[in-house]
Amino acid sequence: MTDREIRARIDTSRPHPARVYDALLGGKNHYPVDRAAAEGSLRRNPRGYLDVRHNRDFMRRAVLHLTREAGLRQFLDIGTGLPTRPNVHEIAQDVAPETRVAYVDHDPVVLAHARALLSSSPEGRTAYLDADLRTPDAILDGARATLDLDRPVALGLCAILHFVEDPSM
Repeated sequence: MTDREIRARIDTSRPHPARVYDALLGGKNHYPVDRAAAEGSLRRNPRGYLDVRHNRDFMRRAVLHLTREAGLRQFLDIGTGLPTRPNVHEIAQDVAPETRVAYVDHDPVVLAHARALLSSSPEGRTAYLDADLRTPDAILDGARATLDLDRPVALGLCAILHFVEDPSM
């Protein structure tokens, strides 16, 4: 997908979960509409900013455990959102540099940032897939370029499933 195609898909008139999440984390990769949505959320739940921080901490601890204790060297992070340090590959490759990570999201803003920011250790691999979590066959087909699906893969779905409105799921 070209930069022009990415820009054409960005809708700044409505808040997007990845950008609202970024605003709640104190990031800078969001638009005024996202910041307003985050502020509205915090008016209803003033401690809501802790939820996103706790989620990031859970992800960090889970990746550390899976890498250190379980010996996993492959991660498929679906609904990755905007890159926020530390990212899955940074955590895992700090323990095991050969770790491979495939990130999946369908937000064009996430795609643009991921292309710019997600770089792997020389021994490992990191890739970004532009796909929707409701298309598992497309995700697995795309992940095959980075992950060996005949070996164990940790699946991350951190803070994403509650956004799925499809009743068939």
